[in-house]
Amino acid sequence: MKLQLWLKKRTMPVGLSTVNNFMNKHTNITGLLLLLLIAGVAGFMASRHYFSADGIDRTEFQSLLVYPNQKTFSGFELTNQNGESVTIESFAGKWTLLFFGFTFCPDVCPTTLTDLQKVFKILRAENLKDMPDVLFISVDPKRDTIPILKDYISFFDPAFNAATGDAANILALATQIGVAYHIEEHPEDDQNYDVNHTAAIFLVNPEQQMYGIFQSPHDVNNMALDLTQLIGHNKE
Repeated sequence: MKLQLWLKKRTMPVGLSTVNNFMNKHTNITGLLLLLLIAGVAGFMASRHYFSADGIDRTEFQSLLVYPNQKTFSGFELTNQNGESVTIESFAGKWTLLFFGFTFCPDVCPTTLTDLQKVFKILRAENLKDMPDVLFISVDPKRDTIPILKDYISFFDPAFNAATGDAANILALATQIGVAYHIEEHPEDDQNYDVNHTAAIFLVNPEQQMYGIFQSPHDVNNMALDLTQLIGHNKE
């Protein structure tokens, strides 16, 4: 009989007043401090997630994905379309958009560079004072000689730059940035081969650090909006 009564009590629904009484008895200053601590940690984590190191709200960007930690890169030397050396020092004091590809590319490269051409047209219409740089890096130095690079990149915009180098220097830079590419196996004297590579555009800040990435497909209006906001913010 006692067992039945005990089971009956265990299965009885708990009323709201019972819950309130329990909370009133067990809520104390320690519990409140614990809640405040949890809220503070949550707020800190949220700020780490939504704000970059320079305090810019990442959620305001339409296309740009900001890296949680900006890191620098080094240990490479390339040559641009004018025969000038390109090292980490070449990125100092300006925003740079990096894109990796090759001039014999039938689709991704011309499409992406045309997108950047459209972005620059929008930025110029906005009278942006500090225009970013565009650096197209060829991962196919066998075919992409300096004269070929010069003709190719100037077709899209005279302000754009292009560079290449030996396989070791290209790989050193690409590895640090996180760019994967693969040159199709081919006979040494064969000039007809393909290169697989990413369509992403990487953003380097004036402090020579990897800042963020524009993943494909690219929305030129959103890219221009993000760059205007970012460069405008840093000018203030």
